[in-house]
Amino acid sequence: MEAQKTKLHPLVAGAAAAVIVAAGVAVAAITGVLPGSKAEIAPTPEAKSAQPAKHVAAAQPAQHKPVCHDCGVIVEVKEVDVLGKGTGMGAVAGGVGGAVIGHQIGDNRAGTAVGAVVGAVAGHQIERKAREHKRYDITVRMNDGSVRSLSDESGTPIALKSGDKVRVSKEGTIKAI
Repeated sequence: MEAQKTKLHPLVAGAAAAVIVAAGVAVAAITGVLPGSKAEIAPTPEAKSAQPAKHVAAAQPAQHKPVCHDCGVIVEVKEVDVLGKGTGMGAVAGGVGGAVIGHQIGDNRAGTAVGAVVGAVAGHQIERKAREHKRYDITVRMNDGSVRSLSDESGTPIALKSGDKVRVSKEGTIKAI
């Protein structure tokens, strides 16, 4: 009896490699190995300690606080879903998988080509949806009357809400005051 040699079809080998790479990326994303955003997280407002009220004599002249040009009040915090950007891995994996399935169904080159195109489009959209994140659009009315619009794409929920007094740095970092 002769030993029969079986060859692995190149599309099956490509699909297996794509699944292995996708699984590795998923594990890296879940464990936090992939780099994240460099945005600073605004600290949560600390509870104010209870201090006894100080009585001021009526004869003392009123003292004016210095005007803070970087301070303001939050007008609106809006949460927006942002689709992620595709790296091409989803399209490649989807294309390979679609080509294999298209070849099995159509058993010809046309079925393979149609399966590859449909799989690539589907894989790209799945990857974008998987990389979706939240963006927070924050509108602040400054003390001088101007309005600043800022965005935070770190994905962490914002602890600030409408009506909170904040200080906005020149870099765009918002801190509660």
